[in-house]
Amino acid sequence: MRTLIIDDEEFVRLVVEQALREEGCDTQTTGGGQEGLEYLRTASFDCVITDLRMPGLDGRAILRWVKEHQPDVDVIVLTGHGDVKAAVAAIKDGAWDFLIKDIPFDGAAVKSALAKLRAVRELRRENLAARHGGYRQDAIVDGLSRAWQTVKTQIAQVAPSQASVLIQGETGSGKEVVARLLHAQSRRTNGPCIAVNCGAVSRELLESELFGYEKGAFTGATQAKPGLIAAAEGGTLFLDEIGEMPGPMQVGLLRFLDRNEYRPVGSTRTLQADVRIICATNRDIQELVLQGRFRDDLLYRINTVTLRVPPLRERPEDLPALADHMLHHLRIPGTPTRMFTPEALDDLAAYRWPGNIRELRNVIERITLMSPNSGPITREEVRLVLPRPTSPPSLDDQTHVPLDVIERLHIERVLESSGGNKTKAAQTLRIDYKTLLAKLKKYEAAE
Repeated sequence: MRTLIIDDEEFVRLVVEQALREEGCDTQTTGGGQEGLEYLRTASFDCVITDLRMPGLDGRAILRWVKEHQPDVDVIVLTGHGDVKAAVAAIKDGAWDFLIKDIPFDGAAVKSALAKLRAVRELRRENLAARHGGYRQDAIVDGLSRAWQTVKTQIAQVAPSQASVLIQGETGSGKEVVARLLHAQSRRTNGPCIAVNCGAVSRELLESELFGYEKGAFTGATQAKPGLIAAAEGGTLFLDEIGEMPGPMQVGLLRFLDRNEYRPVGSTRTLQADVRIICATNRDIQELVLQGRFRDDLLYRINTVTLRVPPLRERPEDLPALADHMLHHLRIPGTPTRMFTPEALDDLAAYRWPGNIRELRNVIERITLMSPNSGPITREEVRLVLPRPTSPPSLDDQTHVPLDVIERLHIERVLESSGGNKTKAAQTLRIDYKTLLAKLKKYEAAE
């Protein structure tokens, strides 16, 4: 667990930090409440251990802030013998446990409390997994890489606000998971979080799905039905693949974002709803705007904040943990738990994963189905199911490569590094945006 330690006594901080590190925790320490609050605002933690009485911002204030803004973070308070009543009051306010700083103070009590907390948090995860069909989607994309930690920091910063968020990322990278993390860490966490894929619903049905409809609005509308906006009242509505939303629907969504107002299909009534909108796309929205397929004024409203989800190839250090997690949860019931050999993990890490987390999950599931052995998973078993990508000419050896091929490979590499954002790629290449589009169309025609 990632734990923040806040105490103005250096000796106490050192004892607690040592005890936690012996238990394998990732720790951050600070001697003041205000600095601790800044850490909470800019980083992600599972647990906070804080002294109750400190100069300036005290432990009770820290507890109140955590319960309001990050309710999934557990708080353990430290107190002296004379403040037990205050510690009990903190428990009533939402602290998970309290520890008395005995003299001499050692880490045994800290380790004991940590063991109990871990058991409780694991039980919560299992309950969450049961509600999601036995497979935790948030765990699929979690990791310790710098790329993913940057995303988690941005989520912690943005989640408490009411700002609209646009999530950009490749297919299968975990955009919906990021949306649900934003909801879970927001003030709307007790409200519903409803997701709809704008590309999976027909253009004719999308308006009635979002806004609802009145009886008789169209053939088959035998009774009135509320839409997803009404269902998400007090919570979050996640619009995936927002770039696929048809033009007329864009007008209605813009009106809702501006005024919190909408009109069900076939109705003359204007209704209001308190819903936060989070959108996602795997496409270059700016390109759609230039093509006249997406309203620029709607783009300005949905991307108050833009979060980019890194593809799996940009976070290779997370792959072993992700693969082990999936292997554990996707194994066939009744079969022994297996693990990957280092060589097998090397092969997984060497693959480019164009389908990202979703493709990794699919490969792991195929391994569990097609490998009946009970021992470690070998390189041969991985290669049996791992797709074999075609190998394009390398830029590293340009001796016998035509100039137009080198140009194409370079453009594709820049596009990949920019996450598919053509506007950014054109700026990096120092060419006009329309020139880039023309070259890409030429490459497509040549295939």
